[in-house]
Amino acid sequence: MIQEERAVGSYISHHRESVSEQMLAPDSPYSELLAPYFQPESSDLQSWMESPYEQNKKYPEQKIYGTSAGIHVRSKSESMIVYLLHDYKIPFRYESELELGQVTVYPDFTIRHPKTGKLFLWEHLGMVDEPAYRRNALSKLQLYMEHGWIPSVNLILTFETKEYPLDMAYVEGLIKDYFVK
Repeated sequence: MIQEERAVGSYISHHRESVSEQMLAPDSPYSELLAPYFQPESSDLQSWMESPYEQNKKYPEQKIYGTSAGIHVRSKSESMIVYLLHDYKIPFRYESELELGQVTVYPDFTIRHPKTGKLFLWEHLGMVDEPAYRRNALSKLQLYMEHGWIPSVNLILTFETKEYPLDMAYVEGLIKDYFVK
């Protein structure tokens, strides 16, 4: 399993733009043909997904991983989440601005349930083995809960460390549990 993850990571790092990204790009002759297979079934949710939104502008140079959804993300794990959300036609936004009282945050993913339209947030905490990162993450989770975003209700959390990387089957299971039932 670890060899497979390393192979996928190596592939992603050497192939910034995938063939699927090229084929789904707006200027591609295949885009119109393929788009219905990767877009939410609801036109309202599709419009929500495509409408402009305030995105996290900090550290754009860190968004180095291209995805099948045509966006760039900060980590291989986030690219895995995007791949599966896109594959299951789950409408989402990446690092969309969210006001929590006087604080502005940018959750990794803001998601709309494909059937109900209900909002969910997904935070991937990818370096919980680093003390400063962990303290910041716990503070952010406390802020979420103070404003009604409750883990396992409307806030999805995934964690990883260097020793325990995120597992694709686990992410797929979460997506099925929350959105495909």
